[in-house]
Amino acid sequence: MGDDAVGVLVTRHLHAYASAHVSILEGGLSGLSLLHDMEETHTLILIDAVHSHSKAGTIFRFTLPQDLEKIGKLAWGASTASSHAFGLAEALTLAHTLEVLPAHVVLFGIELEQIQTGHILSPEVSQAMNHLIKRIIVEELNLPHA
Repeated sequence: MGDDAVGVLVTRHLHAYASAHVSILEGGLSGLSLLHDMEETHTLILIDAVHSHSKAGTIFRFTLPQDLEKIGKLAWGASTASSHAFGLAEALTLAHTLEVLPAHVVLFGIELEQIQTGHILSPEVSQAMNHLIKRIIVEELNLPHA
């Protein structure tokens, strides 16, 4: 599990905070399944690894639909060509076109350091992951951090 697993790891930590109106999803899921997961959700929080040539561990925050164009220009997940049949940016663009985006959608990206299966998270990405978990709990879910 290299840095590209950061979305899965953050999502696992935050799973307990999801509710009927708040969905917390790893952005690397199959894009079309995201469309289904958006249904009947008021707030959607997505987390994925991103490759933008920024410093490893940099955290990006995007809101939709305002930042849709910026999201489409970045490489999400493990490569510039999505390893998923229908990528994150495409799914979000389609959801916007179909007018099925939830009322509040936030996408967090953490800049990758390494993409190597079988490896642990790089120190920069691990530190960013811990910071992002706390940030989502406090800023997005409006809960005191435990």
